[in-house]
Amino acid sequence: MPGAILGPYMDGKKSSTDQITEMLLKGTSSPNVIYPVGDVRELADLHILDMQSERADGKRFIVEAEEMAMPQMARLLKENYPDRKVSTMVIPDFLITIMAKFQVQMKVLNTMVGLKYHRDNSKAKELLGWKPRPTMQTVLDMAAYYVENEK
Repeated sequence: MPGAILGPYMDGKKSSTDQITEMLLKGTSSPNVIYPVGDVRELADLHILDMQSERADGKRFIVEAEEMAMPQMARLLKENYPDRKVSTMVIPDFLITIMAKFQVQMKVLNTMVGLKYHRDNSKAKELLGWKPRPTMQTVLDMAAYYVENEK
């Protein structure tokens, strides 16, 4: 999944990121996958910085702030949402493969098992002075948005 962007639902449809957030907040155990975290606000910030800098002409920039393992996300959500039944149990990789045949969310996660992204956003930081939000804050903001808008 190239550079997942965390942001609000679009046209009432849930993205895979929305589904993963929902899954974690509702107590589904997390797979041991690395999730590339970006934020729609970061994308907007980079667009503005890009338009204001002649040094950016013709260049591409990585929006991903950091990567975070899903079990780490689950622990963060459990700490910050003690009233939710967030599970910190980790699903073994082989079980994800089996579950992917029956659950859309697991199908998405199955494509991420074993992947490590390691994208380099230093060009955006150095050339544009971009300062991404802390990844933990992005995840918590996404969870807060989900909780406020859950139906």
